[in-house]
Amino acid sequence: MKLGQFECLVAVVDHGSIRAAARALNLSQAAVTKSMRLLEEEAGLPLLVRQSRGIALTAAGKRLLERARVITRQTALAREELRQAIGEDFGTLRVGITPFLTSTGLGRAFGWFRQRYRNVQLQVIEGLMTRVLPRLREGTLDIAAVAADVGELQGDEFRIRRVFQAPQSIIVREGHPLLERPTARALAACEWVLTQPVGNGQQPRVEAMFSLAGVAPPTHVAVCEAASTMALLRSTDAVSIVPAPVLGHSDAAGVVAIRDGIFSPSDIELLILTRADVPLTPAAEYFAHCLETVSRPGDR
Repeated sequence: MKLGQFECLVAVVDHGSIRAAARALNLSQAAVTKSMRLLEEEAGLPLLVRQSRGIALTAAGKRLLERARVITRQTALAREELRQAIGEDFGTLRVGITPFLTSTGLGRAFGWFRQRYRNVQLQVIEGLMTRVLPRLREGTLDIAAVAADVGELQGDEFRIRRVFQAPQSIIVREGHPLLERPTARALAACEWVLTQPVGNGQQPRVEAMFSLAGVAPPTHVAVCEAASTMALLRSTDAVSIVPAPVLGHSDAAGVVAIRDGIFSPSDIELLILTRADVPLTPAAEYFAHCLETVSRPGDR
């Protein structure tokens, strides 16, 4: 199996057809078709299914695609590493960012990074751990900055930089009826809007809080993206939990914390993760440094 064959496989999947892949790779359709045929012959299994609306992968094709993405990305990173090591401003950096950091430090980190690397292409994907960790594992992200419960991520799967630990706040819209007289029972009766996905109908973080307060947890829970959560809170009587440093930023305008000490949500950690088996390029290392620096409580 050759690198060019893996590049063709990735391009065909990403662009949806052999014709589009050929354009992206600056090759002829015949060349891409031949490359895919030879790859299937070497694999000894069909990898692609030609459909009227494009290309689909077989089960074997899906497995090989994961390896192909890692191989092609690591080859590109090797080239970038060598060119950046001699001072060239060149390459592509792919970063996954927790919404919490998007609203608090990403802009400053990007500004610092651009002072040193003006031509490195930066691709930023916003998302929680359930979205960015699979992409870090498969090699389509170089860095992931995530917010996790304290102690949630352990082991040696990733290199972990523990940037800081922060409390979380229970939040509602300004003027919410509960602000005058909040109680655990009244909070349980509200609808909660959370950014963490529900697993088997459970929310361990929320359930633990209500259990300690001696009240059954809320039964109405909506799961939204971070921006949608704030929009819903501003226009309804829903309740949510966010990292405390988010409050005071423009994204949290119109939203306030309930501060009577009924609950004590678990702290979260901001972590910067990279693959344990893949060294960072100089540009990636510098961007990780920028993220870490702007995220420290004193710098914020």
